[in-house]
Amino acid sequence: MMQVRTRAEFGRVIEVASRLVPWRLPLYAAAADGLIQLVEVTPGAGLPKALDRAARPLVILVGDDGEMPVGPDGWRCMPRLRRMARGAIVHAAGGERAHYQEAVRAALTGAAPLALIETTTEHAQAWVQVFLRHPRMLIIPPGDARHPRSTPPQSRH
Repeated sequence: MMQVRTRAEFGRVIEVASRLVPWRLPLYAAAADGLIQLVEVTPGAGLPKALDRAARPLVILVGDDGEMPVGPDGWRCMPRLRRMARGAIVHAAGGERAHYQEAVRAALTGAAPLALIETTTEHAQAWVQVFLRHPRMLIIPPGDARHPRSTPPQSRH
């Protein structure tokens, strides 16, 4: 697991994130300012025991909306995450800074440890079921829209 601790390291993370995942910048900025502790997990990773002693409000970010989303059953950390979390945001829509600012606010106002699940429309309800006993927020696209959006291949002439 990569650990980012210094202001310079956070600066590099924020620089890269501003190009690749700008909607996450509120999380990275809050972590850089020492307001929250942020942990990003991968499907095969567990959650370190040290997180039980987190000195700051903890946000655990699960990115299950990439090229191969697997839903909650595909995440090794899921049973422990379910036990640890006091709140959850299941985010199954395109990223918007306001959503991630809300995650920071939720963590700071007592929902930490907060599970922030980035997922697809297909897996959103399965993730909601994981956190039924916790306060939660579900963010989905309006109407019949889906996340991620699939666009038909363009024909080339």
